[in-house]
Amino acid sequence: MSESMPKPKRSPDRGAPRRQRGVASLFITAVLLLVVMMLGVTAMMLSGTQYRLAGNLQFENEAFNLAESAAAAAEQWLTTKTPSENWRDAGFTTRATATPQLWPIGTLTSDPLTMSASDFNAASVAVASGDDSRRYLIQKLGKDNILLGTGASTGGRRLTGCQKADIFRVTARGTSAKGTTRFVQTTYTIPSC
Repeated sequence: MSESMPKPKRSPDRGAPRRQRGVASLFITAVLLLVVMMLGVTAMMLSGTQYRLAGNLQFENEAFNLAESAAAAAEQWLTTKTPSENWRDAGFTTRATATPQLWPIGTLTSDPLTMSASDFNAASVAVASGDDSRRYLIQKLGKDNILLGTGASTGGRRLTGCQKADIFRVTARGTSAKGTTRFVQTTYTIPSC
């Protein structure tokens, strides 16, 4: 008959290192998973911030474009001939409530760029009735100023003979749909002879 070999006894610590390696692997995997989750959350937060920044830039551009178009409307108004030339309007001689956007020399005591929104609205006019997104005011800065040089071109008209011009400063404000506000100031000269 065959003799059976005795089975080796398992030592109680022989399975322990294998079990410890499993716990260590589980712990490392959990830490790596946590790090990857934190990176994902950070990436989501950064992309949300980038999205908001892009939106803010879009509203700033919209406000700037509205201010530019208001300044262009003011300059167009100055050069319009209805029935006399608008740059000769009586509102540039004497301050009148009928023309709140026209300011004679030295009558506007505060800087339009630092006015509150309500003060600017009271001192200016909307480009389109009922639309406060584009407003402007015009200050007369000088009358019959002598221009240096010959053949200077101002206001789209060439100066010939007369070298005098009236100088105006246009301050325009544009406000986007979200309330972003931008100002544009231009200096405009028109021959006064």
